[in-house]
Amino acid sequence: MTAGPEAEDGNKQTHEEEYIPKVGMTFQTLAEVGLFYKEYAKHAGFSTKIRNTNRCKETKEEMNQLITCSREGKWTSKVPYVEKTNPICGANCPVRIYAHAVKITRMWRISKVVLRQSHPCFPEQAQMLAQHRKLSLDV
Repeated sequence: MTAGPEAEDGNKQTHEEEYIPKVGMTFQTLAEVGLFYKEYAKHAGFSTKIRNTNRCKETKEEMNQLITCSREGKWTSKVPYVEKTNPICGANCPVRIYAHAVKITRMWRISKVVLRQSHPCFPEQAQMLAQHRKLSLDV
């Protein structure tokens, strides 16, 4: 992708701004929404999880989906405190996007975006997170 046109304030959009989720963005499929948000998460230094997906009762098609930071919620590890150096795993992180299907166009639209994180993220180490790791056959 190339840098976009000039923004309203006269500044050119940077390459990274194209990957920031915004309300109103549309995609052809739900899978494209997921891939886009995973790519954003990798650049920002965190991993994601699908919190929930609602389906139509009659047709069983997906209607909307909530994708959050994997550190969303507040919970503690089941490993005893003495054996674990970081017993608090959930950081109650509010980062999320909410996408829903537009019935008329059959496209997916992002309708809610929260990008403020409650924990430190390290983009340079994002490839170490399980979601962003890739195995290759080359050794």
